[in-house]
Amino acid sequence: MKKNRKNLALLLLAASLLAGCAGQSNSQSSQSSQAKSEKKEESKASSKSAAKSAASSAVSSAKSSSSQASSKSAASSSQRADANRMGTLTSQLRVKLPGMLLPATDGLGQGSSNLNIRYTSSSSQNVVYYSVGNSPLALNDSRIASEKPYAVLTEKKNVADASSLINYQEPKTGLPAVKIASNVTGTEEGAAGSTYLQFNQGQWSFVVRASNVQGQKPLPTAQKLLALYQQYGLPDTAAKSSVQVDVGESLGSLNTVITWAKGSSVYQLKAHSTETAFKMLKSLS
Repeated sequence: MKKNRKNLALLLLAASLLAGCAGQSNSQSSQSSQAKSEKKEESKASSKSAAKSAASSAVSSAKSSSSQASSKSAASSSQRADANRMGTLTSQLRVKLPGMLLPATDGLGQGSSNLNIRYTSSSSQNVVYYSVGNSPLALNDSRIASEKPYAVLTEKKNVADASSLINYQEPKTGLPAVKIASNVTGTEEGAAGSTYLQFNQGQWSFVVRASNVQGQKPLPTAQKLLALYQQYGLPDTAAKSSVQVDVGESLGSLNTVITWAKGSSVYQLKAHSTETAFKMLKSLS
């Protein structure tokens, strides 16, 4: 009897242990299943987040492209409007000053939309003043006279002796040589508190004046001048012609002076910027 009770107790203990193991296994299985479910949900959330981010990026890129296209279109329209203003004023000038050579380009880097032009005319000469104002005004509006011109183009008509107006400088000898470029050499001399650097190309003499008092050096300006000549050229002329530049550029200074002959007329362009002058003359017709 005691033996049977002992066996029954052992059986009950074994059953209890088996039940505990089964419960633990089920719990672990449940936890594993729950973890897998959570990972799946996280994966779905991550995928949705990535999709939203990609969509947002695509929209942002599209907006940026649209904005850039709009800006380019606006800039292009502005440039066309600026060119049209110069073209319109020049067309009006050709009617008022028939036969005079005129530039089709204003030579400006900015301010073209407020370009203004006035002129004077007589039997002996025509003078055209180019300026930038606070607003665009009609050709020869009286208010333009108060604006500082950035360029002045003059035609002297029926000139008997062009050389007296052009001031061409023959190549100098016996002066210190200055190398301006690999194949261009000029000469330098000092006079009256200034240093003059001269070089010649074809029918043109180029003279750069620098102020010793202001500590200016003529070589950098001469090198820039030569580069502009090589890039843009100068008007065709059978007569010897000249380019004179004072170092330093400022509005209204008109430090660049280019003079040449065409037929019986002598033309002269004065400009506050040497590059502006070359751009304007490149479009002369």
